[in-house]
Amino acid sequence: MSNTTLLIYFLLTIAVGYAFAYPSVGEISALMTEKEKQESTLVMMTEIEAKKNELLTKYNKISSEDKKYIETVLPDSLDFVKLISQIDAVGSKYGLSVDKTSFRQTDSAQGETVSEAGPQKPYQSAIISFSFNGSYSQFNSFMNDLGQSLRILDIKSLKLTGADNGVYSYNVEFEVYWLK
Repeated sequence: MSNTTLLIYFLLTIAVGYAFAYPSVGEISALMTEKEKQESTLVMMTEIEAKKNELLTKYNKISSEDKKYIETVLPDSLDFVKLISQIDAVGSKYGLSVDKTSFRQTDSAQGETVSEAGPQKPYQSAIISFSFNGSYSQFNSFMNDLGQSLRILDIKSLKLTGADNGVYSYNVEFEVYWLK
């Protein structure tokens, strides 16, 4: 066999090997990239699990009394009847009786069009309205107590109707919040 023939066989062997091996090299490269993604996802999941366990440990260290305060500040539901009952209990300390109660739920993403609507908020809200009759000092004390309560209440409107005997008629609207 001559050197030329050997060289042709050698080049032909390399060409055939390259033709069969090259597609596999591309697949191997793609698989290596996928493996790296899977490994980084696994590392991220391990970090998330560690953070979850850390937060769970911190949560379990919170006393039940503190959990109750947190639930009062930002509850997980509106519970309209309970809220009005609590407001009425505060009013009864000052001789006030809450009546004509109502509520309407507000939209969490407001806007005239879809493009103007804001992002979804992690909480919901509603407008609670009620009325009562009493003197200004009773009203003032009542509102101070509501303002110092743990529940977040934003005054939206306050309407006052006067009378000659010093007893006024009040119509109050609050916005209240709760987690979704």
